[in-house]
Formats: sequence, structure tokens, C-alpha cells
Amino acid sequence: MELIELHILQSFPVTCLNRDDVGAPKSALFGGVQRARVSSQSWKRAIREMARELQPSLFSGTRTRYVIRDLRKRFAEAGLSEPEARGLAEATADALGKLDNVEAGSVKTLLYFSPSEMQNVVSAVLESDFAAALSRCLDTSDLEKTSKESEKARAELVKACEKPAKELKKAVKDAADISVFGRMVADDQSLTVEGVGLFSHALSTHHAVNEVEFFSAVDDKTDVSLQGAGAGHIGTLEFNSACYYRYVGVNLDMLRDDEHLGHLTEDERKTVLGTVVRSAVLAVPGARKNSMFGFNPPAFVLGLRRRGHPLSLINAFEEPVRAQGEGYIQPSIKALRRHLEGLRAVYGLQADVEKCIPECGFDAFVGELVGARVTVGA
Repeated sequence: MELIELHILQSFPVTCLNRDDVGAPKSALFGGVQRARVSSQSWKRAIREMARELQPSLFSGTRTRYVIRDLRKRFAEAGLSEPEARGLAEATADALGKLDNVEAGSVKTLLYFSPSEMQNVVSAVLESDFAAALSRCLDTSDLEKTSKESEKARAELVKACEKPAKELKKAVKDAADISVFGRMVADDQSLTVEGVGLFSHALSTHHAVNEVEFFSAVDDKTDVSLQGAGAGHIGTLEFNSACYYRYVGVNLDMLRDDEHLGHLTEDERKTVLGTVVRSAVLAVPGARKNSMFGFNPPAFVLGLRRRGHPLSLINAFEEPVRAQGEGYIQPSIKALRRHLEGLRAVYGLQADVEKCIPECGFDAFVGELVGARVTVGA
């Protein structure tokens, strides 16, 4: 397996990057001590959003249950009347993800697709033999028709749309994010795409505890003579401060296959990879961004391009690092380098390209990883 791997150390003072069910920063036990944690799902969303901002023509996937409105608009633009567009949109949505709330325009399954994929579905449905089923379905609006007849006509229309709806698997150029992050469709495994990206939960390299902030807000219109002095609102919230280790990997062999981005040119795939690397390094979850502002770039990034199995370096911190008057960043870098050298000595790990930030500028770092040629047989 050919891989690009990023080992990232990133320090965040006073933040709550990823909240649990009670609003506190997520945490985990590792090495027998409490660590700050950010889930992979949280960081993946931030990376996906930045990638779409950097390259919207390649990363334009949307994850939503509310697909009926978009489908209805596309069918109407194709020349169908409003009742026809609505009926066909609901049937197509039902075939894709099972209707949930027609009034809200939602299906039960959270769908992840790009505009081109959805247009392929619409085009395939329009080219299918749906006319007779749609006509019978619309005719059931007559009050003399029974509910049983109406349900039967609707079921026929949904069945007519089922096969065309599978056009979500057709190769397109604006769904690179779906190839990278994957698509899981529980009701239809044929639409599932295994992501080529590998993302760890971020864990603090050291022991970390959540702290509590007491805050108050002033009421600008308070009449002190009537209400007395005091805050208009008081409350508490939790935060922590931590230096995190996180891992991001990309399976390049899978990226090139026909199930993913084999239909793109080599230059287009390099653009995808460059965008993923840039976003993985720079993106930060946006929780409490206005009140705690956690947008800090990584202090250290080790980038590897190599062959072999994916390999996390989190065990460099199984014994938590200690600040000892110099903070956590430098001890964490030393521990990571020491652990990597130990793995190399024991397992003979080798990389075709190895670059580090800050020793290497960011643009050069991305270019070396993305443009590298791996030695045959390495």
C-alpha cells in the first residue's frame, strides 16, 4: 500500500474544540491518565469544509436528508409540470433513502452526494420508463380513488425509479471528497464508498483536565434603582488546554482505482491530494470559535510518503510528556522523533519522502509529498 501520512502536533490553549452530550470537551483515558480528545468526525468535517472552499470544482459533496426540493427543482427545469416534478422527486427520494417527512422534504437516510451525481440520477430517471407509473400515481389524487390504490400506484413509481437512482455510483469529477471521506448508505450497500482517508481521534500528548469558566453578561438596560446591581445572566462552561497528536493518512493505491478517482487525470489527482494535505494541516473544528478562538496552526508536522501498512505514532505519548518548564510542544516533538527512530530500528521502516514543518516551508512540504515518485518495489 502506498501512503501519504501526516503526524501532527498542535497546541490549543483555552478551547472546547469538540463537545460531548453535556457540552464539556471530550476526553479519553490513555496510558492510565486522562487526555483531552477531539473526535475524528469533528476534525474530518472541518477538513472537508476547507477542501470545498479551496477546490469547489472537485470537492462539492453535500451530506443531507433534505433532497426532495433539489430533485423537484431539477425535474421542473427538465420540463415537467409542477405536479409531475413533485411526484417524481418524491419517488426518486424514496428510492434513494426512504421517505421520512414529505412536507419537510426529507428522507430517513443521510445522503452524501455531489451536484453531478444528483444530476446523473435525475437524467437516468428521466430516461427511464416512468411515464405510465407517474400518470397512475397522479391520477390517484382523485377523491374517488382508495388509499390502497394510491399506495399501489406510488409503489409502482418508486420501483420504476429504483434502478436509475443507482446512478449515484457513476464516475464524476466533483465528488473527490466522497472518495476521500467515504459514503455509507445503510439501506443500500451498493452506494457505499470506502474512504481513502484515514483519520485518528486527536489525543493530548499529556495529562489534561477540563476546567470550568464562570461567566456573566451585563444587561445594558438594567435600572439599578429597581433591580439592584448585578449581572443580567450568569453561567458556566467547560474548556481545556492541550497539545494534541493526530494522524491523517491517504491510501494512494485506493485513490487511483476505478471505484474512487481512477477516472481523473494525474494532475487532477495531485490537485486533490494537495488540497487534502493542506486542509488536513490547517483546518480546525469551529466550536466556540467566537468566544475561545482556537485557530492555531500546527507546531510540528511530520509528512511521510511510503509503502506499507498505516502506522500511528500515538504510542510515543503512552507515557504522558511533562512540561518541565518548557511547555508541551518541544517535549512532544522529542518523544515523537524518539518513538519513530525506535520503530525504524526494530521494524526497518523506510520512507521515500520525509519532510517536516517547520524545517520545511508549507508550500514545499505539500509539493514534495504530493509530487513524489515512489521507488518501484520499495
